[in-house]
Amino acid sequence: MLDVQVDEFTLVLQTTKRPNYMEQWEGMATNIIMEFVRLAKIEPALGRIEDATQPLPQGYSNGYTCEGATYYFAIAYHIDFIQMGICVKFSAHAWMEYRKQYEALFGHSIQLHNFIANINNTDLYTSRLSRIDIAIDFINEKVSVNTIYNQLSKKNQIVKTATGRKNHSNLSGITQNNITSTFYLGTKGKNIKALLRVYDKKKEQFETMGTRYEEALQYDNWVRFEASYKGNYAHDLSYELENIKSDTELKDMLVSALTDRYQFYYAKTDRLATYSKKMLDLLNQKSFMFSSPSPRMNLLEQSQKHILNGSGLFPYLYKIHHIWGDKGLKDCLTFLYDEYENYEPNDDVLLWLKKYSVLYMKQGYPFK
Repeated sequence: MLDVQVDEFTLVLQTTKRPNYMEQWEGMATNIIMEFVRLAKIEPALGRIEDATQPLPQGYSNGYTCEGATYYFAIAYHIDFIQMGICVKFSAHAWMEYRKQYEALFGHSIQLHNFIANINNTDLYTSRLSRIDIAIDFINEKVSVNTIYNQLSKKNQIVKTATGRKNHSNLSGITQNNITSTFYLGTKGKNIKALLRVYDKKKEQFETMGTRYEEALQYDNWVRFEASYKGNYAHDLSYELENIKSDTELKDMLVSALTDRYQFYYAKTDRLATYSKKMLDLLNQKSFMFSSPSPRMNLLEQSQKHILNGSGLFPYLYKIHHIWGDKGLKDCLTFLYDEYENYEPNDDVLLWLKKYSVLYMKQGYPFK
């Protein structure tokens, strides 16, 4: 199975009316932000906006985040530089959460082209992407990151653009115990306009207890090809998004954007690699539905999985039981319970409960 999606993105909103003097800018910026928040339905989907409690996008001085957010979402502007516009940054987790809550609230899914159409219904500002990350997932397709990396390293495979020109991007990998689970085509950097990351998504979710951990448990293997476009590349995609009317058209745009720069060929035969051909075959699908993020809350479930599988609690209890038997184990559990009664939650925990406790009351225990 192949899945296509927008992973994360950053927008810049530019005022359509310049202030007469600099002191007017902050008020204008605030009005633009409130208009964007209203049109995008940010507060119903993500929560009440407040003065930033997270770091702002680089270079911006003032901004907002959402109360109790467990992901990175920010709206920011610079009080002295109008030309920087207003930056709106969705992390992958924030965009997934937004889409999930939007669908639950309004009864229909939302994709990036719908979002852009919604927020552009105003005369106060124009919008343009400054960054977009496009992902194509190979799920249970037996694609090996390590094999592809080794083939590229040995020049048995090469990367071309859609026009047939060789892509000369630098190749680098993250290797452990002679196994490469992530590699990059291109160089990370502020002024780099395009970068491809290919990685073992299942391994990443397991190691980080990520937001899609439970989903990853269901798959035998999961490899992601993720292209990050900035600057002019992202701007061009903005203009295309304004003309997109369906999920199928969006899918074609995303697949084309990734494969226009990154097509993998066998060097000896000059034939497309199987996995690269499968990407291009997506363009032949006449209808397409993007997968919707599950509306089921899973944050407590992730914590529970971590306690059971990754925290070391059970190995600790096993050692206690092995040395001191049932009585030692019961005394240990009593000790832990007494320690819990002395626990004082921090502000993050209280904000989390304010946001999610009602939803979990309806859902029921995670430990059935």
